[in-house]
Amino acid sequence: MSRPAARQALALVAAALAFSLLSPGPAGAIPPGGPEPQANGGHIQLDRSTVRAGGRIHVEGWNWKAKGSRLYDSPVVTVKLDDLDILAVLKIKQKKFSGWVPIPKHISLGKHWLRFLASKPPTSIRSGKFTVLRATR
Repeated sequence: MSRPAARQALALVAAALAFSLLSPGPAGAIPPGGPEPQANGGHIQLDRSTVRAGGRIHVEGWNWKAKGSRLYDSPVVTVKLDDLDILAVLKIKQKKFSGWVPIPKHISLGKHWLRFLASKPPTSIRSGKFTVLRATR
């Protein structure tokens, strides 16, 4: 390798290293070790155990002590599907929330779950599994 090529390669490696050290890394709502079950006295309930792809599930929560949110002006609970996709954000009022959570139309059939997350204090509850059935035409 010629001296100019070696210098260029070294400069590229140094730039890549500097970028990796300065970048904040991937942003995620789930901690690196996985979600920690911290119910903090909160409870959730789903209104059904089966749902069609493209359908919805009504959810309720009570005794949620969240006092705020990092992204919203009021306390909210974020609802995720299988610890991946955010499906809904619901306001917490007087320690309670309720609302409809849409289930994607293009989802694998079978067993899934919802994760309910809030902050201040950190709260995380995983629902029981529900079954997604084929969408009706």
